[in-house]
Amino acid sequence: MSGRPRPFVSVIMPVRNEGRYIAACLRSLLQCSYPSHRWEIILVDGMSEDNTRAEIAGVQASAPVPITLLENPRRVTPFALNIALARAQGSIIIRVDAHSIYGEDYVTRCVEVLRERRADVVGGIMVAAPGAETPMGRAIAVAMMHPFGVGNAMLRIASEPREVDTVPFGCFRSEVFERVGLFDERLVRNQDYEMNQRIRRTGGLVFLDPRLKLRYFSRPTLRALLKQSWSNGFWNALCHRIHPYSMCFRHVAPLVFSFGMLAALLLAGWAITFGIARVWLPVAWLLWGAYLAYAGTDIVISTRLAARHGWRLWPSFLVLFPSFHFVNGAGLLLGWARALLRRYPWRPEDHTPTWQEERDKLQQRLVA
Repeated sequence: MSGRPRPFVSVIMPVRNEGRYIAACLRSLLQCSYPSHRWEIILVDGMSEDNTRAEIAGVQASAPVPITLLENPRRVTPFALNIALARAQGSIIIRVDAHSIYGEDYVTRCVEVLRERRADVVGGIMVAAPGAETPMGRAIAVAMMHPFGVGNAMLRIASEPREVDTVPFGCFRSEVFERVGLFDERLVRNQDYEMNQRIRRTGGLVFLDPRLKLRYFSRPTLRALLKQSWSNGFWNALCHRIHPYSMCFRHVAPLVFSFGMLAALLLAGWAITFGIARVWLPVAWLLWGAYLAYAGTDIVISTRLAARHGWRLWPSFLVLFPSFHFVNGAGLLLGWARALLRRYPWRPEDHTPTWQEERDKLQQRLVA
């Protein structure tokens, strides 16, 4: 960027009950080499019930960069992002996450890649770190970086710079939001992916550069991971329903996994109960053959990963992959059922706001 003026950057972060992570996240950002007078940090708190605000205040007092803390009365991520965007002063917006640690060159490199590639959005690789130093916690971090766990999600497995369908969190040109609108406030999850797809539909470039890395703390327990997986599946389905362009194969594959297993059980039971095993039982066995192949793949991959990362993790790997896929597919199944019945979990007045609408709403809140 030598010879060119450095653009002003707004780093925005939604937070809620992030007391465990927020201080370390902010300190990593504040070590950034980008000139302190050319960027700001905007936090939007979703009415945290832990020590998040106290941790923020502790860092805020000595920060060399302005840190603004706003409130998110609706508590959900897209609403927080839109509040932050309405307040942001930067021509470049970097969306970050409190569960992450960032290198000292992260902000600088984001700006450089955005300008070099003439992209609308850039991002890098999410390097999963254990959320807990237990066999399961370590296994989850490894599994979330493996294609068997996450499919073709380039944001976790890419090794070369390339155009992609989405990036983690993202560094945006601010004018992008004036062109395509803000984050869809109906989507508790999947709002990042939908935004990136919306940008691509307007001819925008979403670019991933593996030199951009962030260290993301994965879920610490299997229960926490499955809760996240269920929620992701549920909201992916609703996002597909209202934004069909957001659908992709890796989102739908777990649905096939769960629905196929359910179909195999029902067909086998039906065939045996009603004495028509000669017709339907072979179909059930065909489906179960596919699951036996999956189980074999699970054993092989779990064994290879355990040989590399420690044999104590082997039982965790064996359980983790099928549980993760099945629960995600079950969430998709429920989400699609709700969508087909039009039983949406959002309020009728919720919509995707425009840039100007969100700025007007923020101004009203500040005046009040």
